[in-house]
Amino acid sequence: MKRLAVILCVLCVLLQPLSKQGILMVYQLNKAYVASELCENRFIPDSDCQGKCHLRKELKKDSEREKQSQRQQQSTIDMIAFNAELLPVATAVPQSETIGHSLYRAGLYTTPDFSIFHPPRLIA
Repeated sequence: MKRLAVILCVLCVLLQPLSKQGILMVYQLNKAYVASELCENRFIPDSDCQGKCHLRKELKKDSEREKQSQRQQQSTIDMIAFNAELLPVATAVPQSETIGHSLYRAGLYTTPDFSIFHPPRLIA
């Protein structure tokens, strides 16, 4: 059952960008039905619309639905990324080292400690 749910979710994610092609395919397969039953201009005698008005309306609905989902995704990302109350705040340098006994003092140069840092010695 879980495998079926995963496959269904993956198919939905993969097929979502193909919604416009799906609408066009359904229109082409049912062109006669759309022209005779769903066309807004079906009662006009010399109209060569053949259901294109219905197709335009469906494509417009799909693009609006897509824009709305993109806005919702963007607002969700913005809320997650920029919610300052949930972000932990930590100082870069701990306060105890800034009083005057820090290991690094600006402007003072000391020679490296060669007792620790030295070239490797060859074992003869």
